[in-house]
Amino acid sequence: MTRFIIIFLLLTSCLHTAEPEAKFGINPSRKGFVPARIALIPCMTWPAGSTKVKYLPLINRPREELSTLCEDLDKYVADGFDNQPYMKGLSPRLIEKLYSSSGMTPSILEAITAEWKGQAGDCQDCKSLPELYVRSIQPRKSWQIWLANFSRATKGADALMVPLVLSVNTRIEDDRGILQSIRSGSVVVLLIDTNDGSLLWSGGREAEVVYKALVGSVPRDKMKEPPVDDLKRRLLTDAIWIEFPGRQVFR
Repeated sequence: MTRFIIIFLLLTSCLHTAEPEAKFGINPSRKGFVPARIALIPCMTWPAGSTKVKYLPLINRPREELSTLCEDLDKYVADGFDNQPYMKGLSPRLIEKLYSSSGMTPSILEAITAEWKGQAGDCQDCKSLPELYVRSIQPRKSWQIWLANFSRATKGADALMVPLVLSVNTRIEDDRGILQSIRSGSVVVLLIDTNDGSLLWSGGREAEVVYKALVGSVPRDKMKEPPVDDLKRRLLTDAIWIEFPGRQVFR
């Protein structure tokens, strides 16, 4: 009887073991691997039809503002390869040319949007994009097949680098008598193995800029919005690159 109870407890423990949470930084199982050819693609906003990270504020800013932030993120990522002898990046322009020449359709961003479309079994309570990607997108066979075809089309790119804007939001909140005008944002960069879709590395930043005033001292609709450039300075920092494979840090 005692033996039966021990076995039962072991089985119960196994059944209730949670999946390890994927976090920003290097994938622990891929430490030491440095991609030989990283395909950079243009920044994209998180697809509207995809499952979202639960707690992030929704995007409520004009398309022009999103486009400008994406352009700045693209430049930031590309500049991050400068003077890095072990980081071999292929520019978005070259990747697009190789991809188009191969005859693959639709466009890269359209294809990723379709492959990442939300599905019934997706994680609904994931706390970060790395966790959402690992649990909901990485296992999809169609995504793995697309990545293998993408690698062949781009002459053997063994990693795909995807810059993403997850959230850009402005809002007014009343915090116990203090009016807060908040501008917040979230950006992420994923480095994905084209061989099997596994997440090699991820970097990201969330930031906000807040203006405050006493309730009654200024009308709610007259509260100024913090400048978007202040938010960008807080988002695009070296913290994004922590643990990037092969990256050298010069003091």
